[in-house]
Amino acid sequence: MTTIKKGFVELHKILVSNKDKKVSTIMDQLIEIMESQQRDRNHYEDEHGLWVFCYYHKEWELVQQVEYGNKVNTATGLNSMCKVGTNQWTKQQRDFKKSKSELLNQVADGTLAIEDINEEIAKLEEAKNVIIPLSEHHHEEALQDLRQQEIES
Repeated sequence: MTTIKKGFVELHKILVSNKDKKVSTIMDQLIEIMESQQRDRNHYEDEHGLWVFCYYHKEWELVQQVEYGNKVNTATGLNSMCKVGTNQWTKQQRDFKKSKSELLNQVADGTLAIEDINEEIAKLEEAKNVIIPLSEHHHEEALQDLRQQEIES
């Protein structure tokens, strides 16, 4: 039995059901499927430049304005998260893991009841999944630059 990749199931279905027909007779159906997959990309280019849909921020970002790291084997050669998003996501994952293990210590030393651990883990999960908007990062970076200039003056 052959397993078909999820993205090709619809295409496979059309090809199998029309295997005795000429390609030209089903070309419109094939193009429609291929175009819909094309629209599902995480990037596009317009007169302003290259836009990438940041997996972390869940918004389109112009690569000329937001820094992206390199990643081989992608259509753009860029990561799916901007550098700020990648750093924030990594920090949130690290903080979650650390806080979760601290909960076990609290249960062990009696400061947290075992029945309350699931509620506390849910709070940690919620905090882990908060998306900090890119504008807040830029605002904070600008403040740090101003503070640094004041120190140097």
